[in-house]
Amino acid sequence: MTIRRTLLGAFFLVGLIPSIILTYLAFVQSKEALQREIEINLQSGARAVSAGVDHLLFERLQNAIGWSQLEVMQDIRIGDVDKRLSQFLAQVKASYGDIYGALYCQGNDGRIVAASDPGLIGRKAPTAHPWLSARIGSDTVGLDAVARDENGSLALPLRTAIAGSDGRPLGQLVILLDWRQVERILDQASSDGRIALLLGADAGVIAQSSESLQSPAGLPALSGIPLPDEAGSLILPAGARGGPWMAGLQRSQGVGRFPGWGWKALLLQPSSTALAAVQRMKFVFLALLVAIMLLTGAAAMIVAARIAQPITRLTAFTRHFARDQRLHPVPPPARGEVGELTDAFVNTMRDLERSRQDLLRASKLAVTGEIAAMMAHEIRTPLGILRSSAQVLRNEPGISTEGRELVGFIETETDRINRLVTSALQSAEPRQPNYALVELRALIARCVAMLASQAAGKAVTIEQTSSAPVEVGCDEEQLMQVILNLVSNAIQVVETGGHVSIGCRRIGLEAAIEVADDGPGIDETDRQAVFEPFFSRRHGGFGLGLSVVRQIVLAHHGAIAVGTSRMGGALFTVTLPLNRAS
Repeated sequence: MTIRRTLLGAFFLVGLIPSIILTYLAFVQSKEALQREIEINLQSGARAVSAGVDHLLFERLQNAIGWSQLEVMQDIRIGDVDKRLSQFLAQVKASYGDIYGALYCQGNDGRIVAASDPGLIGRKAPTAHPWLSARIGSDTVGLDAVARDENGSLALPLRTAIAGSDGRPLGQLVILLDWRQVERILDQASSDGRIALLLGADAGVIAQSSESLQSPAGLPALSGIPLPDEAGSLILPAGARGGPWMAGLQRSQGVGRFPGWGWKALLLQPSSTALAAVQRMKFVFLALLVAIMLLTGAAAMIVAARIAQPITRLTAFTRHFARDQRLHPVPPPARGEVGELTDAFVNTMRDLERSRQDLLRASKLAVTGEIAAMMAHEIRTPLGILRSSAQVLRNEPGISTEGRELVGFIETETDRINRLVTSALQSAEPRQPNYALVELRALIARCVAMLASQAAGKAVTIEQTSSAPVEVGCDEEQLMQVILNLVSNAIQVVETGGHVSIGCRRIGLEAAIEVADDGPGIDETDRQAVFEPFFSRRHGGFGLGLSVVRQIVLAHHGAIAVGTSRMGGALFTVTLPLNRAS
């Protein structure tokens, strides 16, 4: 498995899995919090319904008790002959708007003596069996079952006794409470699919909101379900066409001295409607999770790529080095531990490359030494014989012109072979410098004078650019060999009529010798190889001169570099310590 894949897997494990867990926990907590909030709202709504019904009935009970004790009620004994009682009842009904359906007084015989509606007077009051009764102080008010009045509307009859001045009962005051007043309280609590129910002491439904009649889910099945006596929240089973239901329950608490009827207010809402926000929230959290996954994946890929990139570059660098044993462009620097690893590895590769180059150079020098020794032993002796024989032939009086020319060829070629042997010997075993103070400007002038005839043969101009004298501790003979070699090479590579410049200057604690030309220059790929033994781009060259120059410069604890001159050709720069004398 690659580092990138490992990092991606680690990022997913470290970042994604906790994100999934946290998202799930957040969803669960949000769901629970929302569900608790819905339960509290349902319970609060049920409490408001119960309190509204209690206050409504308490006020009506107080009205019934108060009116039954008025002096005008005593007219029931004389059959309300002056209609004063009926007028009072009619005024009361009118003053309360649509709260009351009808108000009437009946005698002990059950016949209606006075009524808000004149059409009821003289009728026999319906026989009723008390449904419920409440005692407020010393007064008792009874309830009949909800029934339809003369107009067909549902009404709740409230009965209270009318007592005479002697305390004996004269009859009853009956007020018909419009049942829509109760239903309106239930309707006010009904919204967002909620249904309000008013349950009797036997858990039967005695009133319900109009919303329940249009509910697509139908009403829940309440039969056989034990309801708590006190307030609370509960889950009810499904109705005919849906569910389950979330519900808030509140038992009647009464008002003041009124203990209530024992009724229960139940506020219902289908779970599908109540928890719709939870379902929407689920999709929100899923979208959030997907976004987190995408962001985590993108971040993981970016970070993994940034971490793996320097390692990948280092791997490619290593493979290239292993393939061709050359230092290719070094990977760009990285930060942190990877950067330290890269630096350490690159430095190791550079050390290996330097060691390889040193080993190669040593092997070349060893070969050079062997060749030089062989040349010295096997070639110089016959070369001496050939040169001596040529000199003898040259002095013969009878030799022809053609013979003298051939003798000249022999002498020239033997001298060239001897120089080759000398160069090989010098490159193989350079001697240690003999240090002395040398003025560079004067030494350069001597070298230029020695090469004047060679430069004149190609019409090459040699320019000395030194402006001030510079003294340096060196081996004069060896440094002269360096200058002669560099200037001679420059003369050879420039075109006829070319230009060569040489100068010296002081740079801090070092002296610099610069040889420049307007020749073809040296390619960047060859600038290190030119100092290796037997490397030459020039036809007929042996590639030993610059190798000898480099060895001499290094023996003087200096450095040599090659670049491009301002004239477009090559520029060789030799730097040497100023005051080294040993």
